[in-house]
Amino acid sequence: MSIFSSGRDKQEPTPAPTPVPKPTPTSTPTTTTAPNYGSSSSMTNISRGTIIDGQIKVEGDIKVDGLVKGTVTAKGKVQIAQGGKVEGDIICQNAEISGHVTGKLRIAEVLMLKGNAVIDGDINTGKLMIETGVKFNGNCTMGAQVMKEQSTPITSSVGSSGTVIK
Repeated sequence: MSIFSSGRDKQEPTPAPTPVPKPTPTSTPTTTTAPNYGSSSSMTNISRGTIIDGQIKVEGDIKVDGLVKGTVTAKGKVQIAQGGKVEGDIICQNAEISGHVTGKLRIAEVLMLKGNAVIDGDINTGKLMIETGVKFNGNCTMGAQVMKEQSTPITSSVGSSGTVIK
């Protein structure tokens, strides 16, 4: 009480505030990602500045920002970034290419060629999506026939005149 108070202004003690419990999250936050056309959860990355000379086989997906000299085989999706380059064949379920590929592409389902992609080689795929600006030099085969061709091994031998016999 203050000296200047008349006694009528008596203040009653205020009770201590009741602590409010912090809310517990009931679910984890979700993130939105681009569709990944049948890929699995594991991703192998070949970073910019990395050079691999030889075959690569992965059970999941692979992203190439560097240089691969050899065949790339994946059960999932192959992604060649804008600065990435593959000098060899690509065999996979789905692919998205923004970089440079010199070799054959055998894609079982969907092949997406982004605006800066350069493809020097033949394409065998179920479906093909091409953006404006892509450079493609080669032949393309699409549809159910591709799947039959991929599952049937082609054997060849050289005849006596030097011609290839299939």
